[in-house]
Amino acid sequence: MILIVRFYEFVITSNFSNYPEGSYLSLISGLKFDLILYLRVSAILMLPFLLLAYFSQKAARIFFITISILLILGDMLLMQYFATARVPLGADLLGYSLQEIQHTVATSGGMNLLPSIMIVLFLIIMIRVFRNHVYFRLKPWLIWLLAAVMIISLLPFKQLETDSSKYDDEFSMFVASNKLNFFFESMLGHYLNQGSLNNKIFTFTPVTASSEGNPFTYINPDFPFLHQETTPDVLGKYFNLGETPPNIVLVIVESLGRAYSGENAYLGSFTPFLDSLMQKSLYWENCLSTSGRTFQVLPSTLASLPFGDHGFSELGENMPDHLSLISLLKKQAGYTSSFTYGGEAEFDNMESFLRRQGTDQIIDSRKFGADYTKLPSGSSGFSWGYGDREIFRRNIEYVTSNPDAKRLDVVLTLAMHSPFVVTNQDYYNQKFNDRLNSLKLTDKTKAFDHQYDAQFASILYFDDSFRSFMKEYSKLVSFQNTIFIITGDHRMPEIPISTQIDRFHVPLVIYSPMLKKAEKFSSVVTHFDIAPSLIAMLNAAKYIKRPTVAAWIGHGLDNSVDFRSLQTYPLMRNKNEILDMMSTDQFLSNQTVYRIAPDLNLEPLGNSNHQKQMKDELDNFLRKNNYACKNNKLVPDSLKKYNP
Repeated sequence: MILIVRFYEFVITSNFSNYPEGSYLSLISGLKFDLILYLRVSAILMLPFLLLAYFSQKAARIFFITISILLILGDMLLMQYFATARVPLGADLLGYSLQEIQHTVATSGGMNLLPSIMIVLFLIIMIRVFRNHVYFRLKPWLIWLLAAVMIISLLPFKQLETDSSKYDDEFSMFVASNKLNFFFESMLGHYLNQGSLNNKIFTFTPVTASSEGNPFTYINPDFPFLHQETTPDVLGKYFNLGETPPNIVLVIVESLGRAYSGENAYLGSFTPFLDSLMQKSLYWENCLSTSGRTFQVLPSTLASLPFGDHGFSELGENMPDHLSLISLLKKQAGYTSSFTYGGEAEFDNMESFLRRQGTDQIIDSRKFGADYTKLPSGSSGFSWGYGDREIFRRNIEYVTSNPDAKRLDVVLTLAMHSPFVVTNQDYYNQKFNDRLNSLKLTDKTKAFDHQYDAQFASILYFDDSFRSFMKEYSKLVSFQNTIFIITGDHRMPEIPISTQIDRFHVPLVIYSPMLKKAEKFSSVVTHFDIAPSLIAMLNAAKYIKRPTVAAWIGHGLDNSVDFRSLQTYPLMRNKNEILDMMSTDQFLSNQTVYRIAPDLNLEPLGNSNHQKQMKDELDNFLRKNNYACKNNKLVPDSLKKYNP
């Protein structure tokens, strides 16, 4: 039955879900992982089966039939999830509420008819086979041999695990893996890792190992992230700042990855307007988001905060005391702040986090009104909410209602998200074809892109919406004193991801009429670095007085025009797994170490001497993260005066 599920994925799912060319070889190579799953599950269930059989053959048979049906059903459902999300489901399931899961499934198109029919057919076949009590008679020696192989399969042989270095890209590795086995290992790893990290204390070192890039001086072991605040002002020299503090607009673009935005995007750039703005801006081509989903983007960009268990916002009422860009500007310079989003702000607990900062106005789908139109519904009849053009238009409406305020506005777009249905869909489908034909891409890349026309059409829809937003904003008096920061929350997983770092690779653009000159930087920076650098610039310009100590994770933006990577940062791919860490020019992912190339490709290093050090450093961060977030140990009471 396990092999039939693989055959179904090979023949049906891979075609209907547009797996990229070459996936068939990965699917075939995955048969060995199906075999490993069979052996491991059989080994685990052998003892309870034999114990039941000792007392009742019928009870043992019912046990075997029930578990088998549940496992195969789970395998099919997880395979179908992967076909939709392009990443396998693991312990991240634990990070979402039932309501969030239902909402995501509904807006992603729900369960299509064909998979539902196939699942029902599988259940019928399995029940029929098991009722007829079909089995093979084996020689005793073969039974003992098979039992021994089952038990041996439980041992942690690396040869039995998926090795990312043996695959062309991350998607191929996920295609080959058995989705049910991945789920089990992810859940087991989560609970084992959680227990080990809670039982050990972190290591406190007064100074970080980095000798460059603003090394931190930590000052109190009771507050493991607290350090002297000495972030250098690298931004101030690029601006003609006046006497009035600048307005700040942070535009966070859903799923905006470097794979399809900016110069040398390897899939071709489908953001022509944003590309033109990059030529007039401070542009970091090698920026990394701190999470593989949206849940951490607000805490990282606005406050450079650690992750907690499932993302900092998910701590809710238990969020430890902290400082943020919003709270500092509100308290020190009288800024007003807003958040505009076309969906429901409760998702990923964004509203709770923003209210904790003292955000003055949260505008989500409940506050748009009759003059605004939601995105078209997908096949299931559900819609995430309002599209990017409407989101930007709603933000302009709010800004013009209070034009004289010093302001910090955050805008989060929505359209580049499953089910990728946008207003005027036919127009943007054609625009995608025209754009693709105009790009100088290989035939192989063009054929690849053509498989994801809806996704690329949504990118072009965002770009047009953003163009209109900037045109309308330029008409406002406040435009001349405004700094725009544009970045993606993460890379889109529905277009297959190439490397383990690709999911985090996003552009970072800072544009303003006050810029003295444009410049492109090739240094590696992250979302953690944005807030400390903005605060350092505003402090140097004497608009605010920053605290002498802080608990930022980020060291500030690096303005090197040449490629370099100075810092060590953890990255959280989903709500329950922190498996990745960047450490200078090396990258740890799932116990494998890579060297980061100047184009942010990864080169496997094999048994790197740096591997154990990076693993220990990541574990130490996780212990500090757990301790600080669970015990309210980010900042001491003396810094609460900076909170609203």
